[in-house]
Amino acid sequence: MRPTASAKVLVTSLSPDAVNHNAAIRAYLREGFAEVRGADAVRASPLELAEEAIAEFRPSLVVALGSVAVEAAPLRSLARSARRAGARLAFWLHDDPYEFDYAPRAEALADHIFTNDRWALPHYRHPSVSHLPLAACRRTHLRPVRPMAERSLDLFFCGAAFPNRIALLERAQASLVGHRVEVRGAGWPASLAFAENTRLSAAAMADRTSAARLVLAVGRDLDIANRRYRLPASTPGPRVFEAALAGTPQLCFAAGLEILDYLEEGREILLFDDVHEIAEAIARSHREPAAVLAMAERARARVLDGHTYRHRAETILAAMAA
Repeated sequence: MRPTASAKVLVTSLSPDAVNHNAAIRAYLREGFAEVRGADAVRASPLELAEEAIAEFRPSLVVALGSVAVEAAPLRSLARSARRAGARLAFWLHDDPYEFDYAPRAEALADHIFTNDRWALPHYRHPSVSHLPLAACRRTHLRPVRPMAERSLDLFFCGAAFPNRIALLERAQASLVGHRVEVRGAGWPASLAFAENTRLSAAAMADRTSAARLVLAVGRDLDIANRRYRLPASTPGPRVFEAALAGTPQLCFAAGLEILDYLEEGREILLFDDVHEIAEAIARSHREPAAVLAMAERARARVLDGHTYRHRAETILAAMAA
């Protein structure tokens, strides 16, 4: 059965909430579908309760998002429940390419696969696969664009301390002395004086982002199960879209150029590939506050126009109806 214009949608996860650090994305996507279809046509459920939710709600489309790396996750039961209800089942995998070795597990169960990473797309063997980056949630991440004079931080970053991020900030640390720098997350070493091992809620992260003259965007470089093809990541993560909605200029590490498909260098974001450019960008934000702030305003408008979870819900519905 293919979803119709009035089809009901159930959004669930691909791993139990006890080990799912990205469960909030389920709520973001539910809101996105609700904006398109109306709240009564959409429900969200953790994986642990998804079978009961399918039996009760009888959706035409089930969208399960996250990681398929958890061996004990009852994904076959989820697929059987969707089939019994006559629903199509889509997996939106948001840990490609770092867990691409698990792709066969998704290919065996899903009617359609959405991958967060463009370079992972041609390596799937499933007949129905689409590229779909993560996005930002208006309710959670949208903030006013604050004047530069009201911002208490020069530079902010929030995220897990992956080795590439630690190495970059350790190299930059000497040039950042005297600047108001704040790094939050988990696993940061004591050698980074401005880093604190504190987890922030998504709303708190958006608040701190909006208080900075610049937010640093540095992707992850840590494979969990990527030995088959050793794929490099190409698509930027959701923080780029979330920070744009929070109204802060972004300084993005240029690991690849796909980011320019979403935001324009010099008009909506700044790119860097050497640590000395971080302090230079901070200096520019003080020297040319209006010009740098205008980038944030343009990036915010760009994301509102095309990179919220409403837009991702529309893309999913179009692909599943094709």
